[in-house]
Amino acid sequence: MFKINLSFAAPLSVFIFAVFAGFITYRAGWFNIDKHFSLLAQSFINGDLFLSPNNLPNGDFVDFKGKQYLFFGPIPSILLMPAVAAWGKNFPQITLSIISLVITYVAIFMLTRKFKFSGIDAFWLSNFFVFGTVLYFVGLVNISAYIVQAVGTAFVVLSLLEYFSKRRWLVIGVLVATAGATRITLFGMTLFFLLEIFRNRTKLNFQKSLVLLLLPIFFSITISGLYNFRRFGSVFDTGYTRNVSVLDKNYYNYKLGWFSPVHIPANLYALLVMPPEPVKKEFYQFILDFPYFRANQFGMAIWFTSPLFFYLFMAKIKPYTFSAIITIAILLFPSLVYFGMGASQFGYRYSLDFLPLLFLMLLSAFGRGLTSTAKVLITAGIIFDSFYMASIWNSYPLLDFFNYLH
Repeated sequence: MFKINLSFAAPLSVFIFAVFAGFITYRAGWFNIDKHFSLLAQSFINGDLFLSPNNLPNGDFVDFKGKQYLFFGPIPSILLMPAVAAWGKNFPQITLSIISLVITYVAIFMLTRKFKFSGIDAFWLSNFFVFGTVLYFVGLVNISAYIVQAVGTAFVVLSLLEYFSKRRWLVIGVLVATAGATRITLFGMTLFFLLEIFRNRTKLNFQKSLVLLLLPIFFSITISGLYNFRRFGSVFDTGYTRNVSVLDKNYYNYKLGWFSPVHIPANLYALLVMPPEPVKKEFYQFILDFPYFRANQFGMAIWFTSPLFFYLFMAKIKPYTFSAIITIAILLFPSLVYFGMGASQFGYRYSLDFLPLLFLMLLSAFGRGLTSTAKVLITAGIIFDSFYMASIWNSYPLLDFFNYLH
């Protein structure tokens, strides 16, 4: 018994540190002000699709014909309706993100156990996915654009868990449909499961599986189209290109096109190359000053936020690898051609669209379980992320955490 407890000590210590650091970062946040989804939930309860013009948060909404709408998917607001009905429109929408992190953590643990990882290794990998990637940042920060990513990621991870366990196609379809109605790009996850159905077509009822998977997804797309039409007069208009946060400010990137190949190099740089920025001592040419680094608000390469992904270079080909690679490319493309790199972000947060599939491929690199080096990389990544998450605002809460305990 002593040996078992001792073997869990390291991942448990990492878990406790990550949760504590997250709590301090959350308490230190000046950004805990958004309430778009709670306000829209109240509107849904009242039978409206638009926001009340009173006490609107700054930005991230559409002003169309004198009414204010959200361009995000409606699922977060639908999920909040019971709580808003009980406690009012000021119910903290960040609750959705925290619950999503918990669900994702448990789902990753169960998924890795399905892949025959030991309980300890599954513990390590759950720590990595939730605390050692950009997911933790978007889950802690109460910005509405981040909440849809935290919630959407939870549904995607649950769909993968369902696929590698009971494989009920209708359940998978419902989960993908819900993810897509949270963040529209996540409808792209449909491709992974379509490719997997095709790959396994001789082992299952091909037509029935297709129908069960696609039925809820087509339903979700149809309802989303009607939702758009009711608001903007077009089933294809989500309102995204009407974002007042962009149109009312000097964001010149979008003038080259909201979606254009011209934006690909910068997005690839943010995803694969961009390093932290040095913190230089004032009045000197180049002397680093403690805490030495700060995150670039336009992003940071995935190798810095999640160094465990270096093991992707040792990943092995699995039956689902082709499906994952093709789907990752499809999910990545909209972000690469998008004009906004995601200002005020820690790491490249748009990678969350395909991060669960990247994680799925990563697992194949650990045929005999996690190595000591892998555990060191997980720990180092979580410590780095926890310490520097708020540095995009020149804030380092862990350096002054006693002030945030009160």
